[in-house]
Amino acid sequence: MSALVEVALIRHGLPNRVEGVRRPDPGLTEDGFDQARAVADAFALLPVRTIASSGLRRARETAAPTAESLGLTVDIDDDLAEFDMGEDYYIPIEDMIAEQDPRLERWRAVAADPDMADVFAAFRQRVTTAVDRLADATRADVAAVFCHGGVIEACIEKALSGVRLPTAEPEYGSITRITISARGEWRLRSLNEIHHLERFSAQRGERNELSR
Repeated sequence: MSALVEVALIRHGLPNRVEGVRRPDPGLTEDGFDQARAVADAFALLPVRTIASSGLRRARETAAPTAESLGLTVDIDDDLAEFDMGEDYYIPIEDMIAEQDPRLERWRAVAADPDMADVFAAFRQRVTTAVDRLADATRADVAAVFCHGGVIEACIEKALSGVRLPTAEPEYGSITRITISARGEWRLRSLNEIHHLERFSAQRGERNELSR
């Protein structure tokens, strides 16, 4: 890497709810596709040199509008995938909270289990190594990485030298920016940007009012 690289970490858009399927791989909802288009608008004038995505469908579908808009290909990297609990469902976290789904408490218990510490450390190492590799290949300007909440949280922790922020996970379609120097130093530049989503939602609302 010869210069400072900005890595823009984009959480995938809102996915469909899936239950009863081993290791589900849902695509985006209609709102999720809207979020993906809002991300593409946000990157339209930025010097994006590289686009990468996890191999999971919800991340690939979120990356597609940005890649099409910028005329770039999407590099698929399975090391950017979310932590896999091996469950037979995918339920958006907001739904689980609203419904007081007991599976959310089970997940939190697993996350807090000391016996899982090495497993989560290996996950964080996997994803941050993948981001380092991408930054090194990008060399300068901006790399857009379409990934997942756990991946973004792992990158935030590395950029803050191991500090874990007591915040909610990144919102669907949000952007978190880190910089990586030529010496491999990570710095957090922004966290959970959603201005592009708010603007896109406002524009959609105006169009709906005009169509009535």
